[in-house]
Amino acid sequence: MGYIGSAPAAQALTGADIQDGSILLADIAQSARDDLGNTDLYGFKKTNGTGNQLEDLVMTYTNGADDISTATNDGTQTDLYDESFFSKKGLSFSVNSDGELLVTV
Repeated sequence: MGYIGSAPAAQALTGADIQDGSILLADIAQSARDDLGNTDLYGFKKTNGTGNQLEDLVMTYTNGADDISTATNDGTQTDLYDESFFSKKGLSFSVNSDGELLVTV
């Protein structure tokens, strides 16, 4: 069993909790949320580009809510995002002239 933070919020997360494609904010220990400030989940998905772009990078974030899906709910439970992470709410993202993704806290 695992959970996010030094102690579970209501219970320890199990594989069954994560396999349903979602982790609720309540599943993250309050101490972990306090350490991070307000917590967001940031998910990144690469899609086919438009125009002269090779790919588009689409970002989804929870904005403090706990109702974001992280996997399809069709029996395959495939990830919706190529990359995702929990972090402090309010990160700012930009792309520099070299095409590198920058994050500002």
